[in-house]
Amino acid sequence: MIRMRLAILGGGPAGYAAAATAAHLGAEVTLIEDNQLGGNCTMTDAIPSKTLLTTADAMLKISQAEEEGVDFARGFPEVNLRRTLARARAVALHQSRGVRERMDGMNVRVLPGHGVVTSADALRTLVDDQDIEVQFDALLVCTGASPFVPPFARPDGHRVLTTRQVFDLRHLPEHLVVLGAGPTGCEFADFFSRCGSRVTLVSARDQILPNDDPDLAEVLEEVFLKRGMDVVKNGRAAAIDTEDSECVRLVLEDGRELDCSHVLLCIGMRPNTMELGLESAGVTFGDRGTLPIDEFCRTNVENIYACGDVTGQIMLANTAAMHGRTAAMHALGLPVDAVSYTGVAWCVFTRPEIAKAGISERQARIDGIPVSVTKHLIRANPRAVMENETDGIIKLLSDPDDGTVLGGAMVGLRASEVITTVALAVHAKLGVQALAETAAVNPSMSESLQRTAEKAAEGMLGVSRVTLTS
Repeated sequence: MIRMRLAILGGGPAGYAAAATAAHLGAEVTLIEDNQLGGNCTMTDAIPSKTLLTTADAMLKISQAEEEGVDFARGFPEVNLRRTLARARAVALHQSRGVRERMDGMNVRVLPGHGVVTSADALRTLVDDQDIEVQFDALLVCTGASPFVPPFARPDGHRVLTTRQVFDLRHLPEHLVVLGAGPTGCEFADFFSRCGSRVTLVSARDQILPNDDPDLAEVLEEVFLKRGMDVVKNGRAAAIDTEDSECVRLVLEDGRELDCSHVLLCIGMRPNTMELGLESAGVTFGDRGTLPIDEFCRTNVENIYACGDVTGQIMLANTAAMHGRTAAMHALGLPVDAVSYTGVAWCVFTRPEIAKAGISERQARIDGIPVSVTKHLIRANPRAVMENETDGIIKLLSDPDDGTVLGGAMVGLRASEVITTVALAVHAKLGVQALAETAAVNPSMSESLQRTAEKAAEGMLGVSRVTLTS
């Protein structure tokens, strides 16, 4: 067993994954969290927002129910936003309690409060008005990130909202403008649109999900438009006017004006690295307050690590947990592979979902990597037909010489579940033939992945191939 004092600031996915790993290996672990265990991911971001989408899913199925044989002669239901938000908070608390039980079961010392580093081997935190010093051999900074608020916006929690203030709403907005069309903006726009609000989604670029595969983003946009959502492109915000008590006005840089009842800010996150005292230990900050790290999550200070959103790397819970486990093992002096982002799976939980893993088609073009791209529409997939959700496409990227799976992406029903197989294939360096020979359950969305792999394998024989070069 390893005897070492490990301190962790932040109890989100990075923090509790690191704590569990280190405690299992025998380290003396102190975890400091100023909110609830599970961090922002569990309490205010991923878990509650995805819980909201289950309500939207219910409304979508209801809207399709007559077509599927259900009679609503007595009328249609409507969303009770207070109950929906209360359920999201309850799910978050349930998950937080689960993390607490796990930490207690592993004898992790959990201290409530805001930890402040005082030197390269000590920090202080206030617990029940008592100043407590925690000495450590290694420190992991896992404090997450918070919604970015631009200078022109003044969120009031009533008409101009951050993604965390959404959970204090009491009624569905009459007309919601979602500023920012990245994953978070698309998810909230989808939720409110499917629950009955008029929604306008504003993208600063010429497509929604501007950093992602245009093929997939186009499918999602078409679905949004069919459902009645308005999409505004190339719309960079310049001002938000709330002087009119009946209307909020969003002014774009090109002079366009959008009047609405509410504005939701979804324009990025900023790392929570300020007021932690890291300067006293000599830690160097990067752009926008990030903490630059090496391949083992170590900062410029040898015994201080940074994990998750504070690093400015991929802001996902699975990436944060990977950081935490890697940092904990490296801090304890154990052999561990360097962090690799190649096989990280990623998803936007709209309906249809968008998911990807490995290299993207766009990145292949930018980096000049030759790849074979195989595409397959899912409109004939039996599960998609049954569920009445046939919009979508799946694609595999493979090495044109040996068929090794380099990446994949999908827009469609249950993409979040299918993409794990692609991530495994990338991580294990499997070939398209291996996926083609893996018999998928019938009926399932995974059948579309198998069909795509079959087409890719045929391409290896010269039947069809699309090769991208820079």
